[in-house]
Amino acid sequence: MLESSEITETEPQVTPEPTETPTPTPSPTPAKPHMDMPEEDTKAPMFLSLPESVSIKVGNEFNIQKHIGYIDNCDADVDISVEGEVDTSTVGSYPITITLTDDAGNTKTGNMTVKVYKPSNTGGGGGGGSDTHTTLKYSDFMARYPDSDIAYGIDVSRYQGDIDFNKVKAAGCEFVYLRAMIYNNNELGTDRKFEQYYADAKAAGLKIGVYYYSTDSTIDMLHEHTAELLKVLNGKQIDLPVAFDWESWWNFQKYKMSIVDINNLFYEFADIMAQNGYKTILYASKYYLEIIWEPAGYDVWLAHYVKQTTYEGEYTIWQTGSIGRIDGCSEDVDTDILFKSKYPEVFGTGASGGTDEAAGNGEGDIVG
Repeated sequence: MLESSEITETEPQVTPEPTETPTPTPSPTPAKPHMDMPEEDTKAPMFLSLPESVSIKVGNEFNIQKHIGYIDNCDADVDISVEGEVDTSTVGSYPITITLTDDAGNTKTGNMTVKVYKPSNTGGGGGGGSDTHTTLKYSDFMARYPDSDIAYGIDVSRYQGDIDFNKVKAAGCEFVYLRAMIYNNNELGTDRKFEQYYADAKAAGLKIGVYYYSTDSTIDMLHEHTAELLKVLNGKQIDLPVAFDWESWWNFQKYKMSIVDINNLFYEFADIMAQNGYKTILYASKYYLEIIWEPAGYDVWLAHYVKQTTYEGEYTIWQTGSIGRIDGCSEDVDTDILFKSKYPEVFGTGASGGTDEAAGNGEGDIVG
């Protein structure tokens, strides 16, 4: 969904053609889980972002916290030390060593070069660039995954502008995820297009899911914000699980959360939704599903922008890319596939089309 300025996985220039149809993976109904601190912390902190080099204009301040991201499994406030001097008054390259230390004394070290530069006064040369914008026709997206158990969908927010959902459905789209609410930059608000999108998508006969883009960092904050989300959803028919979308990983340390903390935040969200009659799905990229999240049996909405996934975990929806073009919308849309056999209450018990045996093997072929 890329709501914030993140370093995101992008589709390689050359990607393999799918060798076989992707299959769904099981998602057992969980009791409310809780992640506890380990009896002994032996895991070192990890860097979430550590560029090989950064450039600083001569005379500007250098603050290491603005250029890296890191997290620990238990410690919400990791100590950081920097070895090496950076003289921002003098042009040059300055190697530094960064060490992260958690409360248990586990350490992780990384290296970076800070390049202090003086801007050129010659002006821009222009040329050499390309205005070509790669897009993917929705029909071509659908053709990649020809299986009767797959429903084709999109997810949208106000950035897609005006949408004719009748044309969207006529193009083959069967479901849509709408951004219902966003908490970012310390502000909570309903997506300004949500009410219109919901009414129009419903009238067009599309199956509807919603997502909450969150940067919550405490349980109290989450409770306050989900209370507002539930007010927005009240009286609306939501066909698919409510998605929890937490993806603000750049400078993650500013949220003062550990891996334990953020997983418990998700579990709390799912429990609140369950108490109010909604299922929950976790939206996350392959990378962070592998290093941060433990979905604990909840449905997963995998984001991985390739043609064929290597993700080995369980998932029921896959966001395959963000450059889809579909009739009825003048902007790019995210393209999604969903396994209908995972939601028989929505798509009917006869929707699988003979993929039940494959669905039970627990192995996915898609990377989202």
